[in-house]
Amino acid sequence: MIKVQPKAISKPAPTCRDNVIVKMADTMRVLAFSGDNVSPETLAHHGFSGDVVDRFGARAAALARRLSVRQVASHV
Repeated sequence: MIKVQPKAISKPAPTCRDNVIVKMADTMRVLAFSGDNVSPETLAHHGFSGDVVDRFGARAAALARRLSVRQVASHV
Protein backbone atom coordinates (compact mmCIF):
# COMPACT_ATOMS: atom_id res chain seq x y z
CA MET A 1 0.00 0.00 0.00
CA ILE A 2 1.28 3.45 -0.86
CA LYS A 3 1.41 5.97 1.96
CA VAL A 4 1.70 9.66 1.33
CA GLN A 5 4.11 11.37 3.67
CA PRO A 6 4.07 15.11 4.20
CA LYS A 7 7.02 16.99 2.86
CA ALA A 8 9.60 17.74 5.52
CA ILE A 9 9.75 21.38 6.53
CA SER A 10 13.24 22.67 6.02
CA LYS A 11 14.76 25.87 7.28
CA PRO A 12 15.84 28.30 4.59
CA ALA A 13 19.56 28.67 4.13
CA PRO A 14 21.06 31.64 5.96
CA THR A 15 21.57 34.68 3.79
CA CYS A 16 24.89 36.39 3.27
CA ARG A 17 23.65 39.24 5.46
CA ASP A 18 22.96 36.83 8.33
CA ASN A 19 26.42 35.29 7.94
CA VAL A 20 28.11 38.70 8.07
CA ILE A 21 26.13 39.68 11.18
CA VAL A 22 26.99 36.42 12.96
CA LYS A 23 30.69 36.69 12.04
CA MET A 24 30.83 40.32 13.15
CA ALA A 25 29.07 39.50 16.43
CA ASP A 26 31.52 36.67 17.06
CA THR A 27 34.46 38.99 16.38
CA MET A 28 32.96 41.59 18.73
CA ARG A 29 32.65 39.00 21.48
CA VAL A 30 36.23 37.80 21.00
CA LEU A 31 37.53 41.37 21.15
CA ALA A 32 35.44 42.27 24.19
CA PHE A 33 36.37 39.16 26.16
CA SER A 34 40.06 39.65 25.41
CA GLY A 35 39.87 43.15 26.89
CA ASP A 36 40.12 45.10 23.64
CA ASN A 37 37.80 47.92 22.66
CA VAL A 38 35.37 47.20 19.86
CA SER A 39 35.37 50.03 17.34
CA PRO A 40 35.07 50.37 13.58
CA GLU A 41 38.87 50.56 13.42
CA THR A 42 39.39 47.30 15.30
CA LEU A 43 36.71 45.62 13.20
CA ALA A 44 38.51 46.89 10.08
CA HIS A 45 41.65 45.08 11.29
CA HIS A 46 39.57 41.90 11.35
CA GLY A 47 38.38 42.29 7.75
CA PHE A 48 35.14 44.27 8.00
CA SER A 49 34.87 47.35 5.81
CA GLY A 50 33.51 50.64 7.10
CA ASP A 51 30.37 50.27 5.00
CA VAL A 52 29.68 46.81 6.40
CA VAL A 53 30.22 48.05 9.96
CA ASP A 54 27.90 51.02 9.37
CA ARG A 55 25.21 48.84 7.86
CA PHE A 56 25.27 45.80 10.17
CA GLY A 57 27.12 47.00 13.28
CA ALA A 58 24.05 47.71 15.40
CA ARG A 59 22.49 44.31 14.65
CA ALA A 60 25.77 42.53 15.28
CA ALA A 61 26.27 44.37 18.58
CA ALA A 62 22.77 43.41 19.71
CA LEU A 63 23.42 39.77 18.79
CA ALA A 64 26.79 39.81 20.56
CA ARG A 65 25.16 41.16 23.73
CA ARG A 66 22.40 38.57 23.55
CA LEU A 67 24.88 35.72 23.15
CA SER A 68 27.17 37.02 25.91
CA VAL A 69 24.55 37.17 28.65
CA ARG A 70 24.67 34.17 30.93
CA GLN A 71 21.57 33.14 32.79
CA VAL A 72 22.41 31.85 36.22
CA ALA A 73 19.53 30.33 38.11
CA SER A 74 19.82 29.52 41.77
CA HIS A 75 18.62 26.06 42.60
CA VAL A 76 17.50 26.27 46.19
